[in-house]
Amino acid sequence: MSAPGSDSSPSDVEPSPSDVEPSPSDVEPIGAMIVVAFTGAVIGLAGASVSFVSADLGIALVGVGVVVALSSPIAYVRLRRRREN
Repeated sequence: MSAPGSDSSPSDVEPSPSDVEPSPSDVEPIGAMIVVAFTGAVIGLAGASVSFVSADLGIALVGVGVVVALSSPIAYVRLRRRREN
């Protein structure tokens, strides 16, 4: 038996925002650029820690991380210029 006044079934309840998975169209370009910058920082930090074991691999990863992290601000500037025109 259910309690009086609680005649709502689970299908009548709207899902909370945390239950709904975001679609790729929900991500704004600025959010994507922030994710790219953080990814580059993580690659660079991983390269710095690997450099204690293998110097060549560590330096290569740091270089890739820097390139990835710096591509984000460059993309942002290009996006702003495109939106202005």
